[in-house]
Amino acid sequence: MADLLSIGSNAANTFKNAIDVTSHNVANVSTEGYSRQRAEISSNSTNSLTSAFNGGGSTVDSIERIYASYIQTQLVNSYSLKSRYDEQLSLAQQVEGVIASNDEGVQDFMQRIFDSFQNLADNPTSSTTRQVVLDESENLESLMSNMVNVLDETNDQVNKQLSNTVKEINTRLEMVHKLNEQVANLVNTNAQPPNDLLDQRDQAILELSQYMDIKTYPQDDGKINVSTGDGRLPLISDKTLTKLDAGLSEYTHDNRFEVYMNINGERRVVSDNISGGQLGAVLDFRENMLDQSKNELGVVLNGMTASVNWQHYQGYDENGDAGGNIYAPLDTNALASSKNTGTEDGTNILVNFTPDIAALPGYNGQPPYTPGTQPTTYGDKEAFLDTAFTAIGEFQAREYEVRVNGAGDFDVYDAKEGGAPIATVPFGTNAEIDGLNFDFSGVGAGTVTEGDKFIIKPHQAILDNFETVLTDSSQLATRGQSPVDTGAAGLDDEAPAPAAEGDNVNIANMASLQSKNLLYSDVTGTPSETLLGGYSMMATNVGTYVSSTEIQATAQSNVYDQMVSRRESLSGVNLDEEAANLLRFQQAYQASAQILQTAQSIFQTLMNAIG
Repeated sequence: MADLLSIGSNAANTFKNAIDVTSHNVANVSTEGYSRQRAEISSNSTNSLTSAFNGGGSTVDSIERIYASYIQTQLVNSYSLKSRYDEQLSLAQQVEGVIASNDEGVQDFMQRIFDSFQNLADNPTSSTTRQVVLDESENLESLMSNMVNVLDETNDQVNKQLSNTVKEINTRLEMVHKLNEQVANLVNTNAQPPNDLLDQRDQAILELSQYMDIKTYPQDDGKINVSTGDGRLPLISDKTLTKLDAGLSEYTHDNRFEVYMNINGERRVVSDNISGGQLGAVLDFRENMLDQSKNELGVVLNGMTASVNWQHYQGYDENGDAGGNIYAPLDTNALASSKNTGTEDGTNILVNFTPDIAALPGYNGQPPYTPGTQPTTYGDKEAFLDTAFTAIGEFQAREYEVRVNGAGDFDVYDAKEGGAPIATVPFGTNAEIDGLNFDFSGVGAGTVTEGDKFIIKPHQAILDNFETVLTDSSQLATRGQSPVDTGAAGLDDEAPAPAAEGDNVNIANMASLQSKNLLYSDVTGTPSETLLGGYSMMATNVGTYVSSTEIQATAQSNVYDQMVSRRESLSGVNLDEEAANLLRFQQAYQASAQILQTAQSIFQTLMNAIG
């Protein structure tokens, strides 16, 4: 009798709990990150009654969370990559149309300039045709100004995105940290795992992975430690929460944000430790597309500026004067690190295009040539031009970091690659590096100390400062040279002089620069690309970046969808299944009630018999 009552009572409680769990599943069918739960029902221990053993009914041992940690980990990783490539593609496509446009872009405007040179070569005495050369040059200048504005806005957008994304990351980190504490407290005090809190924490971790790549490490006390995706930097560890922050780099005047963490009391740049999520997307886009394409475009523009100017120096204008600059030559300086202890702010560290011709025969000074600085002979002048073209071929699409070493000299590095120095320049001197003149002669004694750092971006500087400086079309040096016979044998013994009015040799040579290989010399020192070819290479690299990102975005989206399906098939709520469970548990509950009613009837019969 007592056993029947206990069995019925236990069964009623068991199936009431099962109905509650099923109802909870149904109620959370649309809750993000919810894992369905299941009442684990088992038979009660049997009771020993004399020589017989009777059942003890049933009980709910626990409420199991239907969950697989390995699926959740794969879901987090795939979501981080999907978010990265989706965001990266969006940013890349914005810039692709600006930098690598095929219509009315830099390539078209450069082609128009060379076409204007050729038209002037065909009619060298036409004032109208002369003016077209300057007009087309100014059109390119206007285009570059507009492009630089867009690129500056893009850089500002990157800075804002870094800042906003870091705020989102910190919010999710705080949430995970708070849930960690709640989970640990409940695990220590209850036998039943806090299933709903565990789901909320997993969802917060999944949302965190949208913004950056992470690794998670479950702990025995129920907490989860979180680190950066490379596993090197802890974000959440035990009771410690380390937030990120975004701010200007140590080169504050560069207007470039980096991601920082406080590590052992030191604010350290951790941008290189992040590769996934939206934060990784912005960082990768900036370095591998925005910066790289600006540097490659700058090489083309520096190549055009230097080659056109130096070829122009070879000729003579309508007045018989030697050609001057058509475009403002490269002339930029360094930016100092805010961590420097010396007083040099970088303004005395100069980079320009000054080919090393001083030791060559016939040198009387750097061009533009004046009557007192003309080379001694025609051959000398041609040798200077060849030296300039060789230097142009050595241009590299990179940025430079300068560090003061223990000897007080200047080590020059590739700012992106690091590694060993490209060159070391003694204090107070200058040197040609990658075809450019790095001039440290203006740095004052005692103004730099060991460890001081500076950054220089010469090929981005030309984008900002490109300018047509020749404004009088009569000063276009269309004429070539008419060597004066000195009586000695050999052309090198003849001094340069203007050719006759109407000569077109020099402007024809300027027009031919579009088909001359000038850029990216190979190991033998032979240039491999024309100016327009250099632009095409840059545009191709941009297109490759966009297309490869698009492929990755599609692939990672498919992987993510598969992982969502896997999770849903295991942990998701199936309303048909839950409806069947409700009906089954309801019937079992009603049967349990019938057991209680039977026990009551038997008890009443016994009482009546005794009574």
